[in-house]
Amino acid sequence: MTTLEHSIVMGGSMAGLLAAAALAPHSARVTIIDRDPLPVDGPDAFAPRRGVPQGGTVHRLLALGEARMEELLPGLREELLAAGAVPRAAREADPVPDEATPNEGAPAAADGPLGTDEHDAPGIDEPGTLWLTRPVLEGVVRRRVLALPGVEAVQGAVGGLLTSDDKRTVTGVQLRGGEVDELRGDLVVDAAGRSSRAATWVEGLGFERPRTLGTRVHVAYTSQRLRLREGALPEGTESLGQPATGNSPFTIDLEPCGADEHILSIAGTARHQPPTDLEGLLDMVALLPERETADALDSALEGAEPVGEPSVAKAAGAHRQLWEETTDGPAGLVHIGDSAAMFTPLYGQGMTMAAVGAVALRETLAEDGAEGLAARFPRLLGALLDRAWEITTSRDAQIPGAEMLVDGAVVEELPAAGSLVGAGQSTGETLR
Repeated sequence: MTTLEHSIVMGGSMAGLLAAAALAPHSARVTIIDRDPLPVDGPDAFAPRRGVPQGGTVHRLLALGEARMEELLPGLREELLAAGAVPRAAREADPVPDEATPNEGAPAAADGPLGTDEHDAPGIDEPGTLWLTRPVLEGVVRRRVLALPGVEAVQGAVGGLLTSDDKRTVTGVQLRGGEVDELRGDLVVDAAGRSSRAATWVEGLGFERPRTLGTRVHVAYTSQRLRLREGALPEGTESLGQPATGNSPFTIDLEPCGADEHILSIAGTARHQPPTDLEGLLDMVALLPERETADALDSALEGAEPVGEPSVAKAAGAHRQLWEETTDGPAGLVHIGDSAAMFTPLYGQGMTMAAVGAVALRETLAEDGAEGLAARFPRLLGALLDRAWEITTSRDAQIPGAEMLVDGAVVEELPAAGSLVGAGQSTGETLR
């Protein structure tokens, strides 16, 4: 059912692409805006993008995210396999960099609304069924989304919002560096992620700026793609890993990533930065205090050939804008993906929660239409984010030196999930 004439999505990364897929059945036109070109053909279609500096690091698509993406884009898994993704045989839980064993003090992975609703949704920690790289995942999703009727991509940077004369309704966006200076539409979706300036723009229109919550754990990654020798891994073993411990603040993973390649990734927290060259990475593996793991990794990495250069990325921690708390805001504007909540990348939740949000956007448009969407959707999405946010922040709190933040100020602890929305505003939604 088409309820919108023109929807504009700020950001062409995973959250923006999935939002466009959600909007396509309900909008005659959908325009995705991104600073980068968004190719669907040729070698650049599966190449890392400048706007995704973390694209070369290890990425995991959790089972819940895989299921929600398949809902939005049926047949996606088969296309990912055709593009080089590798089926994952083992479904054991991935290691997480907690000092506690296992996850002491952290919420259970699959209880509550994340794991047991009427749709039998997978738990937020349940591994997906594929090993893949971020460029392959994003490239296949981009190709599928831009092939949907009415969906197009425009290169440029959003420089501000267009509004009605009374500034109560967002009616489009101002563009810089593109072929046009502005685009007008009846819905703008903020999927610009960490570069989003929507909170500042909304405040400039006279509306309330959302309160923010966050953590600072200072994650640093180095990842290197490798070709391992034949039989490098023990028989029946797909991947090797070592979570952070009291003896080491580093998480080490060696896992398939497609095209007969593996990716070695080392992540440090609390400003502990891994080496940025392959020799340094191998030295760190060799010096692991856990000798059984070190010997297995050493053996697997013997004779490995590097593919390209190491990829380096950093993240401060988690960050959430509480749009669901604001009592007044402009019509015609909603926020999704990292523009609503950025999750600490150690736990692999970001792409999954972007997919969860996109499915929620599609379903609320189908059930209730576009009228009142800007007031309705933040509360719906906030309720869906709470469980994953609780898991992320409770794990972050276990990292030595972690800081909890409210509006940028350090606090002893964050408000509990479920207390973020005022009385009477909870939607009662469960994670679909």
